[in-house]
Amino acid sequence: MSVIIFLISMMLFRLSYAKDEPKFVGPDTNVTVVVGRDAILSCQVQNLQNYKVAWLRVDTQTVLTIGPHVITKNHRVGVTGADPQAWSLTIRDVRMSDGGHYMCQVNTEPMITQTHHLHVAVPPDIVSGSNGEVMVREGDAVSLHCAATGIPYPTITWRREDSTQFKINGQNVMKWSGVWLNLTAVPRDLDGAFLCIATNGVPPSVSKRILLHVLCKPSALVSHKMIGGYLGEPVVLQCNIEANPTPVIYWTHHDGNKLQNGTKYQAVMSSQRYKHVSLLRISNVSRDDIGPYFCNVENSMGNARDDVTLYTLVTTTVKTTTTTARTETTLAEIDTTSVTSVQPYADMVEDPNHYGVDTDNFVVVLSQHQMQNLDISPSS
Repeated sequence: MSVIIFLISMMLFRLSYAKDEPKFVGPDTNVTVVVGRDAILSCQVQNLQNYKVAWLRVDTQTVLTIGPHVITKNHRVGVTGADPQAWSLTIRDVRMSDGGHYMCQVNTEPMITQTHHLHVAVPPDIVSGSNGEVMVREGDAVSLHCAATGIPYPTITWRREDSTQFKINGQNVMKWSGVWLNLTAVPRDLDGAFLCIATNGVPPSVSKRILLHVLCKPSALVSHKMIGGYLGEPVVLQCNIEANPTPVIYWTHHDGNKLQNGTKYQAVMSSQRYKHVSLLRISNVSRDDIGPYFCNVENSMGNARDDVTLYTLVTTTVKTTTTTARTETTLAEIDTTSVTSVQPYADMVEDPNHYGVDTDNFVVVLSQHQMQNLDISPSS
């Protein structure tokens, strides 16, 4: 009987002793911190009693802290234990080299340990790729490249700066993923900026701007093939142009000579990417100004031209007669009254051998309203 009582007493003692032994509260942890920020690894111990908690760097077997004391000479390492059950290892201004496993250890016999892993995240950084400006001929292929680093490894996304679609692999897309953007049969309307955007879930994302120049032959298109202008008034001719590189633009009249800016002619140009608009202002229009004008465009890729014909609008005077009867005599007095109307020189006949215009061949066309205003009555 005494043996049984002894065994029972030993079991109860061991249970009581085991109940009072230190033990960890909570599982191992994985902590992710962005490089440059502070990391905190927490270790909670129940029933610590007079035992000590130590932190070690696993890969180097370096003792960092014992109890409230910092052992390592690394000034960025600290420890807090305000709560007897919570012992936190602090690493300030985390660096890439700080990533790895850290062990929380209690000096029991045998010792107990808990391992925590520190992940150091790095925002993306674009390290290489295409130059800021890339040139390609219209219809050719071009490849844009963009490479980035970061932890986790970044994803590269391409899109146009103006957020419009572009064609790749025969499909119209708003964006494309990959370190390479391969464009085939490049059209001129693809001229413009592309953005290479690197993201990995760690802010901030970064981007690089690559300006794609699509070199193309010039094209010219006037807004209207026929333009009318009043004698003595100014008129403006417009030519819409597509060309890259930026072209040389000049205007000529039917004699082929370049028109120079001055009091008579003023030419201005505005550009947006490969699209350009040239305006020619002709002051004080006269009959010498009628005829074709040519918008001429030249760049290293070729040349083009289009023409617009200027005709004049003038006022014409039509004679009408008004008959006034007098009671005193049998004579009729005829008064002449002038009716003024605006008429266009509507038709032009050109000499096929040159661009000169014979103004005598212009035909004045009267409207129905103008015909009704003509009062041609017989004399009495």
